[in-house]
Amino acid sequence: MFKKFTKKKKATENPAAPGRGIVAGANAIYQVTGIGLAIAVLILVGTFVFLALVREPAVRAAQMENIAGNYAEQQAGTVNAYVALLRQRLAGSAGSATAGSVLQGQDREAIAAVERELIAAFPDLVSLRVVPVGEMGTAEFDSGEHGLRNHIEVDMVRRAAEGNPTQPESFRHEDRWLTSLAELVRGETEALNAVIVASVDNATFATLLESVNPGSGHYALEQRFTNRDGSTHTNTIAEAGSGNVSSYESFAVIPDTNWRIAFTPSKTLMATLAVSNRPLYVVLGMCLAAVIGGFVIVAVRIPKIIEHDTFRILAAADRKTDLTLAVPQLVDVARQLRRATLRALRQAAEPDRAIAVESEGEILDFEDNDLGADFDEVLDLDTEIDEEEAATVAIPTGFPAHIFRAYDIRGNAADELTSELMAQIGQALGSIAGERDEQTLLVGCDGRTSSPALKSALVRSLLETGRDVIDIGLVPTPILYFATQHLNAHSGLMITGSHNPRTDNGLKIVLGQQTIHAGGIQQVRDRVLRGGFSQGKGRLINEDVVATYVDQIQQDIAIAVPLKIVIDAGNGATSELAPLLFEELGCEVIPMFCTLDGNFPNHPPDTSDEANLTALVQRVQDEGADFGVAFDGDGDRLAVVTPSGRIVRSDVLLMIFAQDVVSRNPGADVVFDVKCSRNLTDLITQCGGRPVLCRTGHAFMKQKMAETGALLGGEFSGHMFFGERWFGFDDGMYAAARLAEILSTQGDDLDTIIEAFPTSVNTPEIRIPVEESEKQPLIERITRNADFSSGKVNTMDGIRVDFAEGWGLLRASNTTPALTARFEAESEEALDAIMHEFRQQIALVDPSLKLNF
Repeated sequence: MFKKFTKKKKATENPAAPGRGIVAGANAIYQVTGIGLAIAVLILVGTFVFLALVREPAVRAAQMENIAGNYAEQQAGTVNAYVALLRQRLAGSAGSATAGSVLQGQDREAIAAVERELIAAFPDLVSLRVVPVGEMGTAEFDSGEHGLRNHIEVDMVRRAAEGNPTQPESFRHEDRWLTSLAELVRGETEALNAVIVASVDNATFATLLESVNPGSGHYALEQRFTNRDGSTHTNTIAEAGSGNVSSYESFAVIPDTNWRIAFTPSKTLMATLAVSNRPLYVVLGMCLAAVIGGFVIVAVRIPKIIEHDTFRILAAADRKTDLTLAVPQLVDVARQLRRATLRALRQAAEPDRAIAVESEGEILDFEDNDLGADFDEVLDLDTEIDEEEAATVAIPTGFPAHIFRAYDIRGNAADELTSELMAQIGQALGSIAGERDEQTLLVGCDGRTSSPALKSALVRSLLETGRDVIDIGLVPTPILYFATQHLNAHSGLMITGSHNPRTDNGLKIVLGQQTIHAGGIQQVRDRVLRGGFSQGKGRLINEDVVATYVDQIQQDIAIAVPLKIVIDAGNGATSELAPLLFEELGCEVIPMFCTLDGNFPNHPPDTSDEANLTALVQRVQDEGADFGVAFDGDGDRLAVVTPSGRIVRSDVLLMIFAQDVVSRNPGADVVFDVKCSRNLTDLITQCGGRPVLCRTGHAFMKQKMAETGALLGGEFSGHMFFGERWFGFDDGMYAAARLAEILSTQGDDLDTIIEAFPTSVNTPEIRIPVEESEKQPLIERITRNADFSSGKVNTMDGIRVDFAEGWGLLRASNTTPALTARFEAESEEALDAIMHEFRQQIALVDPSLKLNF
């Protein structure tokens, strides 16, 4: 038997002694650590040098230029406001009863009295003249007549008399700069017209410039003029302040004039705005200390860890015991040592022969051990260990977890999605966006009464996390999607309740041009509950992208023949934009409910409920329109009505679009959701396209379109996605414009086009109210327990069963507390049979569920 485990010190061996095959070389751990430390320090120092000498100066220069531009814009706005106010007051005076009565008689003395009366009302003016207009409708006079000073005023009066717009003009007069404006006074006839010419001393503008931001720099009001040779020059017509940092000189044009503001910052302002690099150097020092300290710890700890694992391996070399090592790379060493030990022991002649195992500086003796076990069985090191368990976040009582839905956040704005919760959501989203390197977020909102307060809370919280915010105002949701494609900011948040009741509100989220859904929404919820938000101070700017959006659609859509269109905006976010867009496209627009009202007084903002389209159907028929279109509360859905008053189901509308798109793109993918008719599948195939089925939800649709490269997609709820010629997001207004383009070029009306499609007997989308918390478990029970053995079952989204003569669908709504159902068949009898089978199977799972089909 072997002796009990003991330790005996071994004589130190001479590394150079002959016959020794193991010697100590250079310490590789210190070498690798030193190289790693040098590389890390070089990278760190290089990064901070770049930041301090390249990036930070460039950022500061950009900030300075931006600030200088803001100062110039501010003064330009001040001057513009003053001129506009002066024009407004002159126009009011010009239209007064006193001025009109004097013009009746063309009496010069009476006119002079009116001039004195008017100039008394304008203390800013140095002169005012009323110039009658001749019989031919033009002013007949020369320079010097009627108190006019020069040809500039003469030309202004002539242009005003002809009804043309005039700009304020500055000129030198008696060693000072004056500015004149002209306003037309209309009499009962053109022969009784006159022009009021008012002049102001430009010292007024200098005083105005000096009053705003004094000491910030030099402001110059410049007037541009063009010489006969075509060259452009400027005259300084007023100035104030002093500035000497010419490298940041900025200009701002004053609208409706040939003036601009030139701003040169002062050194005082630059010094105030300058940021020291000292914090950067402090951070560099801290980072260097942390890196060096980390490498030192590694260099000290690794040899000790290896020494400890080596001792454990040697100590357990012949033991039947489990062994866990801190260094996985030593596992093979342990196995080989175990096998070598077993072989040596089995070959020993004497059973009680002790085996000495070399361990640096020690001899380890073992006895009383069972050596029959295989080493691999006792040293269990092949098992993979999951070191990170999925983190679960406890949901406190009272927290409205149900508002974090499949692809957006939506709930009652009074007691669920409150301003306080929105602020927390904003902090979570700002932190998540920062972690994804998304510095700037666009924010828009719809017209609901709760939206302004929620938007204010959201923007404030985003700024507190250090994110910059671009506020695009009150817009339809497609405008936000468009802005993420058009502006240099690819993430955005849209405050909207979409088609939900007026008491609800919500949030649609785009990060990196991708609409987030299920997992992303739950991540936001968990971040709200867990906290740990980033801190910072972001910047807020306003941006109007509506005009660019309209211009982009104008460039894309070509309507060959003007159409008459009835637009029902439902008092939603498209109320002002949709009529404007179609008028710009050349259509005759008949607006309905196009006054923005967050209470939705005429009907709920849900276009998928055909009861909400009754007024539109009647108006289309009464007006003899080419078609009618309704938009939901935020404009990403549409519903269409034919000239005969027929409501076009969205899967039929998608057939029209599929024919058009696939005709130009043979083999193109067309994505549609599980609620769509299977006639759509047949039509896409016949046109040469590839039908792709997808689960319901605009976020899922966009994801599927991106995966497949599809050029067209559509949902039965009214979301339409164009990847051809557009950006792939759901946009009700653009979809309506594409329909108008198709109708204007084909020659057939909408009813005729639809009649050519295959027909079936079908239902609209049927909503079955259930508790929010019950809908998903209920669908799972029905999917698991219902027996539809006579049909083909698809559980991609709820349960859809295809039979020989039709199909039926039951699923949980992504946006409302309801189940949704739809049925289609070749005949009424087949439709009734399919609905009956669904009722029977649902009753077997939950007899208490009240069905409305």
